[in-house]
Amino acid sequence: MSSKRKNSNHSSFLSTTIPNPKERKNVLLYSSLSAGIGLAGLILIFVYNGMLMMMEEDSYNGFVKQVGSVTRIVYFIVLSMYPVYLLLKWKSLKEIRWRNLSLKRMVQFSAKFLRKWHVPLALLATAGVLLHGVLALIRDFPWDFTYITGILSTGVLIFLVFMGFKRFKRKDQAWHLKLAIAFTFLFMIHASF
Repeated sequence: MSSKRKNSNHSSFLSTTIPNPKERKNVLLYSSLSAGIGLAGLILIFVYNGMLMMMEEDSYNGFVKQVGSVTRIVYFIVLSMYPVYLLLKWKSLKEIRWRNLSLKRMVQFSAKFLRKWHVPLALLATAGVLLHGVLALIRDFPWDFTYITGILSTGVLIFLVFMGFKRFKRKDQAWHLKLAIAFTFLFMIHASF
């Protein structure tokens, strides 16, 4: 058996889901960076666990909420890709101009930027959500609406990330979008109460 066949038989998850080698390399880099940041955050949480446990409850809750707020802002940037791409499909967009500047060109630039940063920011924000969840759970775990919606949105997020990988080959049957809408709905409810 040739070495090419051996390599194709033992292909990795990323090589089977992301056909473009450059994109695959970038996703591997971003996944590694996000995992590294998440791991570093977990190590810091457990190294400074005693100090975190001695914090005043309001200060601790404020700290946990800040981590969640930062990830929420990043997710809004990630989610903005969908309305921008919908706007690009609008046929009358090319007719809208402001002085000598076409609105379609600005939207195309935004779409290109969002496409490039969608995966890295999503993976980074996912690491932030996991740290937010760990911080929320290590101190206290009341079975209240906020905690339950947080757990539900994290569960949806895990499936969302998995379906994001399947999205590269368009084999997700629009589940990435459906889960993104469900995640947005759940995390907005979680953040609001």
